Amino acid sequence: MKKEITISIDGRSIKTVKGENLLQVARLNGIMIPGLCFHPKISPTGACRLCLCKIEGMKGLIASCAVKVTEGMMVTAFDEELEESRRIMLDYLLSEHNEEYSPCYEDEFRDLKIKYGLEDPSLRRFTPVWKELDYPVDDSSPVLTYDASKCIKCFRCIKACDEVQGKNVLSFTNRGMTSYIVAGLENWKDSECDGCGECIQLCPTGAIVEKPHRDKVDLSKVEKNVVTTCPYCGVGCQIELLVSNGRIVRSNGVEGVPPNDGRLCVKGRFGYDFVHSSERLTTPLVKKNGKFEKVSWDEALDLVAEKFKEIIAKYGNSALAGYSSAKCTNEENYLFQKFVRVVFGNNNVDYCTRLCHASTVVAMLRSIGDGAGSNSIEDYVKAGCIMVTGNNMIETHPVTATFVKEGKRRGARLVVIDPKWTPLVKYADIWLQPRLGTDVALLNGMIHVVIREGLTDTGFIEKRIEGGIDIFEKLKELTSGYTPELTEKITSVPAKKIEKAAIAFAKSRRSLVATGMGLSQQVTGTNNVFALINLLLITGHLGKEGSGINPPRGQNNVQGASDVGTSPLTYPGYIPVGNEENRRRVAGIWGVPFESLSAEAGLTTVEIMQAAYKGEIKGMYIMGENPMLTDPNLNHTEEAIKKLDFLVVQDIFHTETTRYADVILPAASFAEKNGTFVNSDRRVLRVRKAVDMPGEAWQDWKIILDIARRMGKNIGRYSDESEIFDEIAKVTPMMSGISYKRIEKKGIQWPCPDRDHPGTPTLFLEKFNTPSGKARLNLVEYAVQEERADSEYPFILNTGRILYQYHSATMSRRNKVLTDFANESYLLMHPSDASKTGFGDGQKVRVSSRRGELETVLRISSEVAAGELFMPFHYSESPVNRLTRDELDPHSRIAPFKLSACKVEKI
Repeated sequence: MKKEITISIDGRSIKTVKGENLLQVARLNGIMIPGLCFHPKISPTGACRLCLCKIEGMKGLIASCAVKVTEGMMVTAFDEELEESRRIMLDYLLSEHNEEYSPCYEDEFRDLKIKYGLEDPSLRRFTPVWKELDYPVDDSSPVLTYDASKCIKCFRCIKACDEVQGKNVLSFTNRGMTSYIVAGLENWKDSECDGCGECIQLCPTGAIVEKPHRDKVDLSKVEKNVVTTCPYCGVGCQIELLVSNGRIVRSNGVEGVPPNDGRLCVKGRFGYDFVHSSERLTTPLVKKNGKFEKVSWDEALDLVAEKFKEIIAKYGNSALAGYSSAKCTNEENYLFQKFVRVVFGNNNVDYCTRLCHASTVVAMLRSIGDGAGSNSIEDYVKAGCIMVTGNNMIETHPVTATFVKEGKRRGARLVVIDPKWTPLVKYADIWLQPRLGTDVALLNGMIHVVIREGLTDTGFIEKRIEGGIDIFEKLKELTSGYTPELTEKITSVPAKKIEKAAIAFAKSRRSLVATGMGLSQQVTGTNNVFALINLLLITGHLGKEGSGINPPRGQNNVQGASDVGTSPLTYPGYIPVGNEENRRRVAGIWGVPFESLSAEAGLTTVEIMQAAYKGEIKGMYIMGENPMLTDPNLNHTEEAIKKLDFLVVQDIFHTETTRYADVILPAASFAEKNGTFVNSDRRVLRVRKAVDMPGEAWQDWKIILDIARRMGKNIGRYSDESEIFDEIAKVTPMMSGISYKRIEKKGIQWPCPDRDHPGTPTLFLEKFNTPSGKARLNLVEYAVQEERADSEYPFILNTGRILYQYHSATMSRRNKVLTDFANESYLLMHPSDASKTGFGDGQKVRVSSRRGELETVLRISSEVAAGELFMPFHYSESPVNRLTRDELDPHSRIAPFKLSACKVEKI
């Protein structure tokens, strides 16, 4: 526990905590000691010498940024000698500094120049020399410009890149007055810089300035600064949008607030231009004689209501279905599932989690009673061992990865399990590279080693696992055959590496797992996660702080959409649709007859398309989803959609799916609405409107309500989004204590059962959420995948995401910064396979599976193993899901995007 102490600054008594940074303590208490090199997110440098102070008992002038406070410390922060010293140091720094000012950035140096009366060069003692030093300007990066003549060598950018982002791209070149910052070996463009912009945010002088909209930003004329939540991955980064002339001109990370503490990735900082794209949908469209025509909202919504009612009258309630969206808010998703259950009269509602994390959720619900991450993002910093399996975290969840890298820097062991090399491997102590589809064997092999080495937590097994030692003995018997040597034969992972990884994980006092779609998107996805949880349970690494399982969500509101019930199987709060007591309770809140709420489980995402193909689903309402790019076996999906009698698509852009729609409804983007998202660590976060919607676009929740009204159903009257959330809190027990007022400044992690509850950073500390309060071991054997390589299709294809694009790329490909980094589909092939088959790097190829084919460009790379391929799924011109299959995991109904037999041919 930190010890409270008292210190004195300029005669003022201040209570603080022993060991805190003196400069930070002073500033937090309103004593604004100047300084340009200090920032609370990085280690002290003491380079600028502006924060000098006097400390009783110490000789000379001391840099306050380099001092930790102790009991009774007596500090002088301001007197004539100190102020004159600061003025002289500023004068000296100015002599090496280009003072050209631009209103597009905050210039802390200029503010100090004014404060200390150094605006007039004639009042200075040092002659300017910066012009003679011939400092370079590096304009090669897609996202920033570095002007060395404005650099004061404060180290902030270098330390931001190294200590905050964990990338270590920046350093100094040359010496003394001629030194300047360099990225990589030569310039920004050719370096490993990925454009996160942390250096821009921390630069105090404008030496590093972002490129996008630089000419449109005048900080003195910014209309408003709006704090909201990033619309990309599930980290939930808090961003501040600067708005000028009704347009977003900048995005900054919000410091001092979880989960990101100011950190952003390239998408969070530069990926907002899609909001103002000229391609936005701005008016309702109805297909007439095969062509879309602009119509009024009344005409469009009357047609939607009429057609949906006709289908119900002709085919019954079960002939309609809806896709909700992880890109929409909790409020919109909640109303959408309410609409399907009350207006359609069935439970045929699902969304993209069925295509990404469904197997993880199902396995976690059955094993530990909850499908959400058990820990907070900050816990990675405190872990003793971090295991990342099936998750290309640096590209898919870049800010979470910064916490993992920080944990590694503080001494954690890092184990990466992935068939494909990912950037996180560079930081790993151990990389296990199993063959695609062999995860259960590998995890059972690790369990075998843990048991053999006597590293199980017997007390935990006895007290917190159903069946205790008896079920553990069955697991021991099942895994007894998975010796490291046999596991190596199945997985190709060396036996010694399996042993090393298992022992490191089990021996650590606190071990955290981050899993991902590499583990879940298989027909054995649920079994994969069962095996992973078994490993966590027998080592006692669940149900305590700093240990647990965390599946980072791929989209901004995957977690929230599940939480508020957009599932064919569960109501809000993960309560099964068949639970009569809950249906009665919800019917009372909704004001509908209990009998009108179906107890029959609905169809999942892929099942909906299969039913449409069979003619059982006649009409669909799709909000913010793009199944014609994201669903497996796209040829089959296309045939299914064509068979629908009526299709409504509600989105912000034309997509690969809208071309098949009968009605297209223009909706609002994240920046044009209020609401909430839930991030990967269960944190309910505010979304706030920054700009107006384009044209006649309308908010999703209002569209849903209006369609319901025109169909003769009243599913609620709400004056604003906060009233919708208040209803969510009533219906969803784990969110009962959350309100807009409580999350105004920062989010709250559910479960939060009442208004006095602070939220729950770590799950399962006292019990698991199963009926018995204990966890369950689910015993699973390795099974060979039915889809295998053969003489006709000799390769196994893996798919995934890349840093610079997002999901179906509807948003990300409408941002020049992101497309400047990456805008072309490709296929990775191992050098030995390319050599055998005579392929060359950059060659155009045709890739075919048993289901379809596409064309793309070949890249020869050792990132994949021999016999395996990798392809990103973002690109509509090379839709990788033409190749994938739609057979389903029997437990979770997820499709196997990660394993498709393919052949590659020259074009």
